[in-house]
Amino acid sequence: MSMDRPITLTLAALGGQGGGVVQDWMIEVAQSTGFRVQATSVPGVAQRTGSTIYYMEFHRGSTDMPAPIMALMPVGGNCDLVVAAELLEAGRMIQRGFVDHEITTLVASTHRAYTIDEKSHLADGRANSEELLALAEASSHRFVSYDMQAIATNHGAVISAAILGAIAGAGVLPFTVEAYENAIIASGRAVATNLAAFRASLGVTLHPEPPVLHESVAVPSDGLAAGLPPEVAQVVGHALPRLKAYQDAGYVDEYRAALQPVVNLGHVELAVEVARGLALWMTFEDTIRVAELKTEPARLRQFLENDADKLVNVSDFMKPRLQELAGTMPATFGDWVLSSRMAKVFLSPLIRGLTLRTTSARGYLALRFIAQLKRY
Repeated sequence: MSMDRPITLTLAALGGQGGGVVQDWMIEVAQSTGFRVQATSVPGVAQRTGSTIYYMEFHRGSTDMPAPIMALMPVGGNCDLVVAAELLEAGRMIQRGFVDHEITTLVASTHRAYTIDEKSHLADGRANSEELLALAEASSHRFVSYDMQAIATNHGAVISAAILGAIAGAGVLPFTVEAYENAIIASGRAVATNLAAFRASLGVTLHPEPPVLHESVAVPSDGLAAGLPPEVAQVVGHALPRLKAYQDAGYVDEYRAALQPVVNLGHVELAVEVARGLALWMTFEDTIRVAELKTEPARLRQFLENDADKLVNVSDFMKPRLQELAGTMPATFGDWVLSSRMAKVFLSPLIRGLTLRTTSARGYLALRFIAQLKRY
């Protein structure tokens, strides 16, 4: 590849995937090997509606040459390597014109982190992964795909290490494997696990296999969905654990009692749609459910395990609407709040947004108090 122009790398990563860490590693790789490097990033939108785009340009020129002009953002027809840390983000990179059939090597993780639109759809609103893979294959000069998240999980690392392995294995950038490994070592962050995930991802990139998609969820076989038509049982099998976690076993019985008359009609398609819609309506993630999810031990343990050698604080920003606050209250009082000007003024500080440190006693106990309201 000619060095008359910089070599470019575009990375699309979601929040929590360590895209900034990958960028720091790449800066270290470039500088340690005598390359000029420019790195920029454009933050994505919260709540899984878009990724952060990290853009880097690398140029090897002697010190007596004029400094190259480097761009701040990727442009179509100039992206040598595009890496998507989630499958749908590969499609978004194509949609934005960053993937060129003549020059772009596209590397994507095949795992999915569903978007808000996909998760809020009453039916199956998921994007078709096989269609996304076919689009990526047709749109790029070379396409490599595999499950980077699974590699990271298997080695107890964050996906950023697997992403770095994908970048190294793609063979587009003129850096040695040793330079990548030295960058991980120099960072001093979870070196052993990150090196293991990096090397495993590198090996898969160098010897890719047909992608395996993991989108189905096993249906519980505990007998709770017994006696229902198979199509309805499949939906109910997914719904019942969600309902029990949302409230309790009695709530599951309420769901089945409400669904049974529809099942008795003998119209399977109608029963499937009612089973799905009823489960979603009965597990609406209101303020009480959100407070419960925010304080789940597994969630906090994940933060602590990722940075076990550091003091970790978790701050959650919340901006509930007046309707959501009223929905937490008894029906009569909630109706009054929605119609009262005085109540709106009194609750306005909460509506403007608040930040709670979930790892502090005050923030944790406040959310636990709200979570305990679900029994009422």
